[in-house]
Amino acid sequence: MVSIKKILAPVDGSEYMRKELELACDLARTFGAELTIFHVIAMPISAEISGIPVAATEMEEAGRQVIESAKKVAESCGVTPKYDVEFSSGNPGMKIVRRADSERTDLIVIGAKGKNRLREILMGSVANSVVNNAHCLVLVVHQTE
Repeated sequence: MVSIKKILAPVDGSEYMRKELELACDLARTFGAELTIFHVIAMPISAEISGIPVAATEMEEAGRQVIESAKKVAESCGVTPKYDVEFSSGNPGMKIVRRADSERTDLIVIGAKGKNRLREILMGSVANSVVNNAHCLVLVVHQTE
């Protein structure tokens, strides 16, 4: 029997986030697991390529809005998770994997599609990066009608 004590749910504020979080909350309740909702504020690819400075306060505000949306979903599910935001450049998928490793996460619940389709086309999806590099179970949530 698999033991699930810690679940990490990375979120990006996309339209797909609700289903992913509802499933993560259900799993946390079912297993009696600790749930952490995690958002990586990644520097936009256009700024990385061109060297354009990005206003950190605008990105932090966007991150705060993502977490607030996630809190509403978690509250509606009756779960009290931990929340964390990381501000960094680089591959968000690898940031998620490092976070899962450092917390000894048993399961990552991640959406198949994210908010930034251009980044996915140019660099590969965050979910794909997580699946290929995680050292724990990964549940990829696809959107269905």
